[in-house]
Amino acid sequence: MHFPLMNSEHMFGKFSDNLSDNYEIDSIPENLRNKKPSELFTLWFAANLTVGDFAVGFIPVELGLNIYYAILAIIIGNVLGSALLGVMSLTGPRTGLPQMVISRYGFGKRFGIFISGLQWINTMGWLTVNLVLAGFALSLALHFSVYEIPVFVTGIIILLISYLGRNIISHFERAMSIVLGIIFSFIVIDSMIRPEKILLYHGVYSGIGFGITLASTFSYIMSWAPYAADYSRYNQDKGSVFTYSFVGGMISSIWAEIAGLFVAILSVNPDLNPALDLKDALGYYGFIGLYALFLGGIAADAINLYSNSLSMKSMGIKIKRRLVSIIGISIAIIVSMIAYNKFYLFYEDFLFILDYWITPWIGIMIASFFIDMHGKPLSGIPGFNVPGILSYFISLGASVPFMDPGFLYEGVISKLYLGGVDISYYVSFLLSIPLYIAIRKLIKNKDIVINAQRS
Repeated sequence: MHFPLMNSEHMFGKFSDNLSDNYEIDSIPENLRNKKPSELFTLWFAANLTVGDFAVGFIPVELGLNIYYAILAIIIGNVLGSALLGVMSLTGPRTGLPQMVISRYGFGKRFGIFISGLQWINTMGWLTVNLVLAGFALSLALHFSVYEIPVFVTGIIILLISYLGRNIISHFERAMSIVLGIIFSFIVIDSMIRPEKILLYHGVYSGIGFGITLASTFSYIMSWAPYAADYSRYNQDKGSVFTYSFVGGMISSIWAEIAGLFVAILSVNPDLNPALDLKDALGYYGFIGLYALFLGGIAADAINLYSNSLSMKSMGIKIKRRLVSIIGISIAIIVSMIAYNKFYLFYEDFLFILDYWITPWIGIMIASFFIDMHGKPLSGIPGFNVPGILSYFISLGASVPFMDPGFLYEGVISKLYLGGVDISYYVSFLLSIPLYIAIRKLIKNKDIVINAQRS
């Protein structure tokens, strides 16, 4: 049976968010930026009580890291990463624009297409990974032997929420923050009432294990930064936007990763699929944990798919956002069905590789938007912003020796001096900010000299 797109528009019309559909990637007028900043807390809280965060908690156990140092690394990584999410959230209320459109201030309109393309790949990657894990959790909960059906059903649910727009996403995430909060509380409490198993896990202090855990937790929460303004652009309160985004993301990520840490310890020999370990660890109540992973995957992917459509629109694609969402989820479903087993094998490496582009981007956004423009966007945007482009590639290139994504490449410095710990994120971020300022100042001084000579 064929359902025309026009009929689906009519069917969903009364539930859709006309504000996000009318403006898409255009600036939301200031008088319409009227959502409460507190909704950003529940949005980022629900988006991070997910199977992705839960799986990150398995990493320190796989590395044999002492539980106390593991928790310390989880806390530090999430505080640092959530701070970057909060900073990027501030750009939304000041422009009313999606995050990738705001990127044009730092990189130029034409090079901004390249950055939007990177974000499209980023959102597509996370959309697929969460779909794989959520679909697998649902198949276990329903005792399905056929994996494809739960993945398809999960994908349709994600599409429905994202298709209806930003307002529906906000309501859904608010509800999920309550539901997932209760379920993950149960998971943590159930683990803690069996302290003998937790205490029997000794582990060791390992600088390498601590560094990898820190980088993994930082990488996961930080990877939400290119999404931030897609949601905060609807807010007018500039002061508390940072606080709600920062606290919401930080608390839930720490919570989910510690839950994953406990379940990994209870599993003794963690499986490649965290859903199986959670099911076994909870015993009779395993189905509760599986539904938590399923709902958490949907909560994250509703945001992934919505931002995926905005990033493609920011590339200059002249297609309605809703149709772009259909394209995005179709690709994710197909990839999930073809290659879902491989994601479990390379999850940690996936975290590292996919996020390399983000930290220098954040640094240049901070330098260009907050330092150079003082948080007040300029009226004109060049085709190519030379300081942004140069500082981006220089800082990214300088961080290559510090990279160690695992099976693809081992950076010289990381391998010889850091024992395989990847600190490239910190290097590229810290280097990109002063580089942008220095190159920007150099170009301005050169223009002054040339103009003086001409006069």
